[in-house]
Amino acid sequence: MKFLANRKLATRIGIITTAITFTGMILLWFIVSSRISSMVENNATNQMIDAVESRAAIINDYVSSAEEYMSAFALSSEVRNLLMNPEDPALLQEAQRYTEDFAAIKGIFEGLYIATPSTYVLTHISPDAIGITTRTGESLEMFQETILAQPQLTNLGIMESPGTGSMILSMYYPIFDGQTCIGYVGAGVYASHLTDVLLNLDIKGMTHSEYVFLSVENGTYLYHEDESMLNTETTDKGYLEIINRIKSNGSTEAGTYSYRDENGVDQLVVYKYLKDRNWVFMVRDNSAEVYERVTIVRVTVAILCATVAVIIILVTLLILYREGRELMAMERAISRLGKLELSADRDLEPFYGRTDEIGMIAETIHQVCNCLRKTIEDIGRILGEMAAGNIAVDVVKNEDYYIGDFRVLAESLKSIRTHLTDVMCDITHIANQVNSGANQVSAGAQALSLGTMHQKDSMNGLVSNVTDITTQIQNSAVRCGDASNLVDKATGYAAEADTKMEQLITATRNIDESSSQIGSIIKTIEDIAFQTNILALNAAVEAARAGDAGQGFSVVSDEVRNLASKSAEAARDTSTLIGRSLQDVQTGTESTNLAISAMQVINECIQSIKALMDEISLASVQQSEMIVSVENRIKEVSKVIEENSDAAEESAAISNELSDQAKTLNHLISQFRIK
Repeated sequence: MKFLANRKLATRIGIITTAITFTGMILLWFIVSSRISSMVENNATNQMIDAVESRAAIINDYVSSAEEYMSAFALSSEVRNLLMNPEDPALLQEAQRYTEDFAAIKGIFEGLYIATPSTYVLTHISPDAIGITTRTGESLEMFQETILAQPQLTNLGIMESPGTGSMILSMYYPIFDGQTCIGYVGAGVYASHLTDVLLNLDIKGMTHSEYVFLSVENGTYLYHEDESMLNTETTDKGYLEIINRIKSNGSTEAGTYSYRDENGVDQLVVYKYLKDRNWVFMVRDNSAEVYERVTIVRVTVAILCATVAVIIILVTLLILYREGRELMAMERAISRLGKLELSADRDLEPFYGRTDEIGMIAETIHQVCNCLRKTIEDIGRILGEMAAGNIAVDVVKNEDYYIGDFRVLAESLKSIRTHLTDVMCDITHIANQVNSGANQVSAGAQALSLGTMHQKDSMNGLVSNVTDITTQIQNSAVRCGDASNLVDKATGYAAEADTKMEQLITATRNIDESSSQIGSIIKTIEDIAFQTNILALNAAVEAARAGDAGQGFSVVSDEVRNLASKSAEAARDTSTLIGRSLQDVQTGTESTNLAISAMQVINECIQSIKALMDEISLASVQQSEMIVSVENRIKEVSKVIEENSDAAEESAAISNELSDQAKTLNHLISQFRIK
């Protein structure tokens, strides 16, 4: 619906009509084509079923007649007498003549003969076949166990004659004497009449049909256009499904079956079950070919519906075109009226007097235009006189022009004139008061301007003094910062001296430890000297005992003893010196510890001084910031005072101008007539 919302009326009607027409034609096509298609499909299917049933009846009658002839021949006395006495020449001659005469009279036998159970031919309508044996070995045994097992006629269906190559119906009728088979009658019935019937099965629209006979018992082809398929089992899934259906329900009614073959082509099969023979006759054709007429009907109906739809749409469009031109004229007039063009009814004269919707719209537009013209002209008159100064203009002179909702406008004009008169009177009174007040305001503004100038001068002096104080506080803060930096340097030097003293203590301790080690070494030397001295004494004793031989050794022992004495003396002197050094080191260590304690006290004092200087510096900075803030505030006050001064001067000027304008207002008001 949004698609149609902004369309013109004729366009909407055209679109809706087209949509409804096409929808209706599509529904009509669907309904009609479905009904007709169903009728055509049923007709085609019924035609196929009728053809199949009629051909199946003809085929059944033909085969039944052949079987009756075969039974009549087999049950004749000539056949039984011969089989009872096959060696009797008279009976053999009589039976041969009877065989030839019977075949000639009926005219349907391609071959007719009498044979013994061993398949030895006794008589035959073809003299060349007399005396031959048709089966031997396993073929003979199977023949005897199946065909000759029961005294009933067996029809093997259509096959190719081994003698002439013609298509025949192969039939056998065994002759029994009690429970013993004494022989049989064999016949090959011409199948040409049967195939002619099938070939003449011309169903309209099914020129490519396939006709087949199948044995329901084993699914073998009894007839097929392709002779190579005869007596072979079918593999067509559609044929097999039909055989399964027949086996399950045994219905002899003609039926249909649709399926898709191995090539993917949809096939339609019409079949008829010949229950007496256990045969099924089928006609198969392409579903597309069978229902081709259905497609043609659908297309034809679609073309007709499309043609009707186009005609309806064209007629509708022609009518809409004629009516649309008039609607477009109304639309243009309404559009111009919407823009308040009061000449919008100029082109609508041809439509006046018409009683349809177009005429009513045209008359309405004309009335609206006339009403608007009169109303606007009267409003222009009233406003024009008011603009000329005539507040007392007559607003009820053309009151009848204001109809409908415009009556509110007439009342509004009356109210406007009344209120405007009252307002003008009030304005006159107020203008006089304003003139008087303006003179008073002007005098007060002059006094205010003078006082403001004095405030401005005083504030400028205050700002200058505060600026000097701020500069001094900032300089003090800078000096405090410098002092704090010097204290930081002193603290660094004290810390470095403290570090050096720690290193000195460590070195003194190392000397003390080394002196202790040297004392141990000296003690060891004294022990060695003592031992050496003892050894020297022992050597002297031994040298004395040795006499002259030991004199040289005695001299050596004396020297060793002397050296030992000197070593012991030197060790004692060294020990004495080391003892003194240890005392001096201990004294230096104590002095160093006292110096470190003093440096720590000095460092603590410096830290205290630094903290005080930092506090002073921070306080100076805060004072500087506070003074700067005060200075800024004073400057702001000075700026405000200056602005007040300018405003006072401007107010004085405006007061003078207001007084002049009040006089002008009184002059202008005197020009209006309010009575």
